[in-house]
Amino acid sequence: MNTLNGHRGRLLGLLLAINLLDCGSNSTPNEKELVLAQAQIDSLIREGNGIYAQKKSYNGFMQSMELYDVAWQKAVLIKDSLYLARTVYAKGRAYDAINSNPQKTIEYYSEAARLYKGIPQQYNKALYIKHLVAHAYDKIGDSTHCIGVLQSLYDEIATKSDSEKINLPFTAEMALISTEVKNYAMSNAILKNLTKRDWIKNDPGMYDYLNHYYLTKARIEVFGNNNGNTVYLDSLALVYQNSKNISDSIYFGKELHKLYKHARRLDKEGEFLKISRDLEEKYFVQSSMTKANDKILKMETASIEQKREVEQKQAEQRKTYIILLSVFLSIITFLSFFLYRKNKEVNEKKNETLLINKALSIKNIQNELLNKEIHHRVKNNLQMILSLVYMQERNSESDEVKENMQNIRLRIESIAELHQQLMEEADVVDFRRYIQQLVANVSNLLGDDKKVLTYLEIQALKVPQKISFPLGLIINEWITNSIKYAQPTTTPLTIGIEIFNGNNEIKVRYRDNGKPQTEKPNKKALGLSIVHLLLAQLNATLKQDAENIFNYDVIIPFTDGE
Repeated sequence: MNTLNGHRGRLLGLLLAINLLDCGSNSTPNEKELVLAQAQIDSLIREGNGIYAQKKSYNGFMQSMELYDVAWQKAVLIKDSLYLARTVYAKGRAYDAINSNPQKTIEYYSEAARLYKGIPQQYNKALYIKHLVAHAYDKIGDSTHCIGVLQSLYDEIATKSDSEKINLPFTAEMALISTEVKNYAMSNAILKNLTKRDWIKNDPGMYDYLNHYYLTKARIEVFGNNNGNTVYLDSLALVYQNSKNISDSIYFGKELHKLYKHARRLDKEGEFLKISRDLEEKYFVQSSMTKANDKILKMETASIEQKREVEQKQAEQRKTYIILLSVFLSIITFLSFFLYRKNKEVNEKKNETLLINKALSIKNIQNELLNKEIHHRVKNNLQMILSLVYMQERNSESDEVKENMQNIRLRIESIAELHQQLMEEADVVDFRRYIQQLVANVSNLLGDDKKVLTYLEIQALKVPQKISFPLGLIINEWITNSIKYAQPTTTPLTIGIEIFNGNNEIKVRYRDNGKPQTEKPNKKALGLSIVHLLLAQLNATLKQDAENIFNYDVIIPFTDGE
């Protein structure tokens, strides 16, 4: 703990020094200052990478984030494109590992790829980071954008010679990402046309490419070709046994459980299910996650407070200069003395205003912290309820009870995701991000045994809680109903959601490729009852397709976020 506090104190000192330098001068640093700043950035990134590579816990990733953030601020000051690209990419990696804000991960990786592309001899680095953008889209369940980025990369790399392709080892990772969205044809094409088995080796400084190659081949054989006896399962089991850290053990253990489950090898399935759960309980400790979120909050608060301290010092300096000038002029003439007196009165009023503003600022910070603490407590309580529901689901032997528990979990997770955004964005919600996460949660929970493709066209909207909360629950019910009961006329199951603002209305369009039905469902179904109650709450208009009553169009009154 003392080491961590010392580390924290050193970071705060660096941040304050950076802010003072920025406020004191807008000029470009000289050569000596530039060399010193570059050395400091190199040291910070190197130290952050060392902590990141251990992959011990959330606290480790948070320490890396703090170091990368200081390095990024220095890079902004020296205005060096290469160092700015390096630090933006490093922050993207930290956000990716913490996995609390996927949209931030996409933003940082996209910006890093853009910066590297504009730097001579950094083209391969830009391509590498572009494949990370595809992976970030996959993590939020946006299969459409994920495949789009992968296809763009494939077309770009396919034209290169073997001597160029061999220097792009991340193509094996592209194949792995393609299996994440169940596009096994693309995965096979990548392994066949963009790389060769002899080129693929583990890289301790980047990724274990060879380990991921075995995982990719196992997924293709088991999920794509229904070959449950493939030798790649044995190769992947050996990778699991040789894992270097608990994070890798959890990852490969969970993948082996899914593969053996699909292959109906019950003994191995049960073995790796137990191993994965035991490791997750050890690694993802709730208190560690809470501390990580609290640390991010403290970083933000500390940064705001430091900026105010710098502004206060600048105000005090300006006050001193004005007083000295007034005294000097008072010696020359009586008029100068009179002006000095007037100026002093103005400064006194200014100081009173500054004191009042400072008190208001402190009160505002206290209110913000209190509000965030309330949200944290609500989130923790929701997580506790989710755990209790999950325990009931696991302990029950009734399929009906398990299904009901799953439905309850999905509704609670929808509420929890909304609270998470309210913690970050006051009382309005980034609705596109909210729906993307909601779709990913439902698909991950219910879509393990079937392939589900999602097409999301959601306009960037800032939606108040009184609309986003009921509308999120409505969409949750529709997606759950599609995954459980839709019988696609052509595989796989495809779900499309369009949400946009037009003529002071939110318009929602929901479609799936299930077999068309015209017969009205059971009016006593709980899910449908919830949907109709929430639509009435929103004063919404519902239209159902005459040829398929499970295709919906909803119009909700909406004006300027109200």
